[in-house]
Amino acid sequence: MEQQGDSISRLLRAWRARIDAHTLPELRWVQPRPGRRLSQAHVARMTGVSEGWYRALEAGRRQDFSESFLLRVAQALRLSDAETLTLFLAVTGRRPPGLPARPREDLPEGVRSLLQQQVSYPCYLSDTAWNVVAANDLMGEWFPWVLRPAPNLMRWALLHPEAREQMLDWEDNCARQYLAMLRVAANSDPANAELRALVREILDADADCRRIWSEEHDVVEHRDGHVFRLCLPYHGHTEVRVASHVLLPIQRPDLRFVFITPLTD
Repeated sequence: MEQQGDSISRLLRAWRARIDAHTLPELRWVQPRPGRRLSQAHVARMTGVSEGWYRALEAGRRQDFSESFLLRVAQALRLSDAETLTLFLAVTGRRPPGLPARPREDLPEGVRSLLQQQVSYPCYLSDTAWNVVAANDLMGEWFPWVLRPAPNLMRWALLHPEAREQMLDWEDNCARQYLAMLRVAANSDPANAELRALVREILDADADCRRIWSEEHDVVEHRDGHVFRLCLPYHGHTEVRVASHVLLPIQRPDLRFVFITPLTD
């Protein structure tokens, strides 16, 4: 613990030392006018706490530091996403909530290339609200809905009539799984307005989903390795069994890289 505290102490001092206080609009009207050096008192003022409270953080002493306070520290010190992550992990052991979302179209070239090079299996990228942001050609051939405007896996699987025909054993093997995943996601990120709206839309629109939601309490974080039975036009409406595999690109942990592989047994 002491080594961890010492480490974050040194980082916080370094992050504070690199900032020119004269450039900060938050200190523009402070009297007397601060010098170039950003002090602990300045950071305390910018984050709305006492100097002693901020000093305890910078000294690496254990306190009940709130997430909102740490986010204000990150803003005051102009921390990058990686620096904010380091601060949160060192102080709370958790990842920070609500880092600014990057544009869905802003895909790392390596991730985009890997997706396009997949010619044996359908695969796609989705965000934390299950919006499909990119898909390979085979995914579009198996599941033409991904080519429609603003495709969303949950809306299609839970609300679209064709999903109930194409995903066999729809209620037990699809709806209950996906609603259990939505339950985890909604509770893991309550500040995600898009996710909350998606849950409301699905429950408002479909009586079966409302019934399953009210009678079930299962939670599922992901469907990696889950087996689905499909009946798709692409396969001449003959049954196929597939498994889904979910990967998280390290460059974009807000995205899921999903492969769909046929089972032969």
